[in-house]
Amino acid sequence: MTINYIPNDPSAGADAPPLRKQAKRANRPAARSGFDFPAPSAEGAADPGTPQFLFWQSREAAIAAVDAWEAASGAPHKLWQADRKKLPLLPDDGIDLNAAYDRASFAFFHESVGGALFFSGASTDVVAHEVGHGLLDSLRPDLWDVAFLEVGAVHEAVGDIVAILTALEDAQTRKKLLAASPDLRKRNFVESTAEDLSRAIGIAVPGHNASEPRHAFNTFKYQIPSTLPMHGGPGELLNEVHSFGMVFTGCFWDLVANLFNATKTKNDAALLAAARLAGKITIEGLKAAVVKTRFMQSIGRAMVLADQTLHGGANHAHIRDAFAAHEILLGANAMLAPSAVLAGAAPTGATLSAATRKDVRRRLGNVAGATLSTSKVDLFGTPAIAAVQTRGVSLASLHPQLKGVVALAQEPVMVGASGRRAAVMGAVPHTSDTDAEVLAYVESLLAYGRIAIDTPKKRAAAPSRRRGAVAVAKPWDHTTHEVRTVGGKKVLKRKRFQCGC
Repeated sequence: MTINYIPNDPSAGADAPPLRKQAKRANRPAARSGFDFPAPSAEGAADPGTPQFLFWQSREAAIAAVDAWEAASGAPHKLWQADRKKLPLLPDDGIDLNAAYDRASFAFFHESVGGALFFSGASTDVVAHEVGHGLLDSLRPDLWDVAFLEVGAVHEAVGDIVAILTALEDAQTRKKLLAASPDLRKRNFVESTAEDLSRAIGIAVPGHNASEPRHAFNTFKYQIPSTLPMHGGPGELLNEVHSFGMVFTGCFWDLVANLFNATKTKNDAALLAAARLAGKITIEGLKAAVVKTRFMQSIGRAMVLADQTLHGGANHAHIRDAFAAHEILLGANAMLAPSAVLAGAAPTGATLSAATRKDVRRRLGNVAGATLSTSKVDLFGTPAIAAVQTRGVSLASLHPQLKGVVALAQEPVMVGASGRRAAVMGAVPHTSDTDAEVLAYVESLLAYGRIAIDTPKKRAAAPSRRRGAVAVAKPWDHTTHEVRTVGGKKVLKRKRFQCGC
């Protein structure tokens, strides 16, 4: 039997592949990561808008997304975050204009807007985006609670990148894309993400920033996020994670285009090779990038070093030019260069000498209550110790309900060798810069109502198809963070990534 499947987005437009009949994908192999399906539907070519179609559409898209990640990375994906083999996929988890990944599941929703019923799980873009969050979380679980806007923006960008990789694994999509944009240098249905959800948001909240789909083909120039407006019209670059993520997604799209346009034969096979190569370099960069306030630059530098290790630097210029087009300058070698001598001998194992630890803590301000963790890392052939200070930054100045609450900030120092002495590699973070970055990020969360400190606005009920039955109508909850008590302290913690407006 066959299923009906939309390989991109229900509102992707006339250039995109339409709904088609195809054989279902096999379940993920037992030795690899996969999905639980709490309420499977009978196989068949069902009509859009039905629970049966939604089940098979979201299932197909989720498996396709992991397959695309594996094709780019060149390695099987075996486990989700916290070493779990499977996570539930919920095609319709209730009433909302939203989709979410919360480490417990991938959840999609429905909402009636302007007389039409919109299902976020009907979009391959949206499903692949949320699965992308899960894939990055399995690769870098340490990013989950980082209170820097650029880290959250990169997480959102990787969701869009996985959606792009998923699209470009489809042969029909590649052929239609090249017919619409032979050099990838104009807007198209692949670089545009989640058009159907944006259309619904535009009806529900006219003029909302997210009413314009996010675009990977863009000319946005990097600037420190806090210097951008907090709010703006459709598609504007803002101090908000989904919007600002377009800067990094733009670098990725430009890298794909650079690699593709450098080939002699510009056909769909060359496009697939370019997408997989860009994906591989990006994934390797994500693995190794040091968490910093300027995280996009950190990833770009790691991508250059990864390419040097994997391909002898054959793609250095393409990576450099892709980031430079968005005014992110890399200078990747600075990441490995000794910049200051530390007390103590050069590290030889996975820890630092007492003298070196003391010196690192001194350079980081000897902050009371801070912890310093160390781990051995290999920066593309250069051994080092990652010494990461974690400390609380008070949020009391931002909101009365955040009095006594802290956000945890990470300040990494890479320690290597200069001769026989321990030495700082790269730069030492300034604590005042860290404080400013954390406060600016939390301020943006407050501006968008992302912290669970107020009662969400009540919404009218709409027909629900949750697991084929009637769900209890609930207000929209688009919060991503909440305050929890950890070790006797009130700490701001992430609870999920979500796409709601």
